Amino acid sequence: MSMLAIVEALLMLATAVTVRKNPGERRGQLIIFLSTIIGMSYILAATILNRSPAVLFAFSVPFLGVALMLVGYSLIKEEIGLRSTTTLLPLGALLLGTINLTYPITISTPLASYLYGLGALFRAMIFIGMARYAFLPIKPPEMPLTELPTGAFYTEGGRVSDVIIQKMQSNGNGVLITRRSFQGFKPKFPVFWVTKVASGIIEENLMAVSPTDIGILVDLVKRHLKKGHSLVVIDCLEYLVMENGFENAFKFLLSLKDTTVKYNGTLIAVVEPSAYPTKHMTMLTKELERLEL
Repeated sequence: MSMLAIVEALLMLATAVTVRKNPGERRGQLIIFLSTIIGMSYILAATILNRSPAVLFAFSVPFLGVALMLVGYSLIKEEIGLRSTTTLLPLGALLLGTINLTYPITISTPLASYLYGLGALFRAMIFIGMARYAFLPIKPPEMPLTELPTGAFYTEGGRVSDVIIQKMQSNGNGVLITRRSFQGFKPKFPVFWVTKVASGIIEENLMAVSPTDIGILVDLVKRHLKKGHSLVVIDCLEYLVMENGFENAFKFLLSLKDTTVKYNGTLIAVVEPSAYPTKHMTMLTKELERLEL
């Protein structure tokens, strides 16, 4: 069990390094390597010396606690944020990790039974957050879209964006990230409604996402692209800039571009040039080609 805790902690550390988008960083690799050597050596020494279970677990359980806290912090900072049910996943990991850090000091105190109860509660939080994050129904597109070029593009909206959405509706193909509420409209394609007034699946093909949860949007879009959807449209970039700042919104756009291009899809960003300083608009046009329909 102590060995299993070490292995679980190492997987958590690897997850934290990956979520922080630096899986190749030497420092992260070195930390994982040294933790492996130290953890296994400690367990081997404690076993050979026939130490008590409390001593045997004195390294592995707190180590797992630190790893849980790191992955929880990384998920909140880089991926999930703080404003949705999905936050229960990293928050539960942070709190469970905190309890693990108290071992073995509290194991023989009256607090132990209460901490076990809290541990069960925090594990339930992790499960609920994971379910909210992972169990999104994904349907393949009804028909292929062949008339659009692959790559990343921008358009200035108006008639062009309406034409694109009509194509998505008629083909049941594509992913839309938008501020539109679509009242009375039943989309045949997945729509992520960026809003603060709701969260989660509202109805078939319509899911509300907080504007600060942009990290999770890349993964959600990726799942639809893997199922065969070939078009991604984002028509609320200015709103994401307002809520997250241009730098974070631009990083999100680049991640969305790289993911879409990887699956040979088409990314279209609907922008309003007057909303951006010249410097920011130049950065956008360097990454996106102008789309003409």
